[in-house]
Amino acid sequence: MNYIKHLNGFFKRLELDERMTAYHISLYMSCFRLWNINRFKNPFPICRFEMMRNSRIGSVNTYARCIKQLHEWGYVKYSPAANMHSGSTICCIRFDIAKDTTGDTSSDTLLINITNEHKERKQEVSSKEILKNSKNRLHAKTNKDYSEPL
Repeated sequence: MNYIKHLNGFFKRLELDERMTAYHISLYMSCFRLWNINRFKNPFPICRFEMMRNSRIGSVNTYARCIKQLHEWGYVKYSPAANMHSGSTICCIRFDIAKDTTGDTSSDTLLINITNEHKERKQEVSSKEILKNSKNRLHAKTNKDYSEPL
C-alpha cells in the first residue's frame, strides 16, 4: 500500500466527482486515517461516535447518509452491524494502483519524497512587539491602575 499514491488517486477521483461534499471528504479522511492505524488491513472495525468526532460531523443522520453514499459511490465497502453491541466494519478501496498504458498495474514501491533540507529561520519576536503590533479588540486600557475605585 502506497500512502501518497493512494491519496493522489483519491484526490484525482475527487476532482471528477461533484457529488462529494465536505462531510464526505472529512468522513473518508477519518476512515483513511483509521485504515492506516490498522496497517491497511481490510476490513477493519469502526465506531460511529469516534468517526463522527474525528470527521466533525455533529448529526447521526448526516453521518449515516454520508457513510452509505461513500459505499454506494465506491469509495468504501461499509458493512453495518446487525447488532448494536457489535461494531460495524468497513473496507477502504485502494486508489494507489493504477493501470498504465501497457495495462500492467503499478507496483507497490515506496516513493521517497526528497525535500529541501534547508530550514527557514524563524524570526524571534519579543512579546512586547507582539503586544505593540496587535489591535486592542476590547479597547481595554493596558496601563490600568487597579488601586482606583470602579
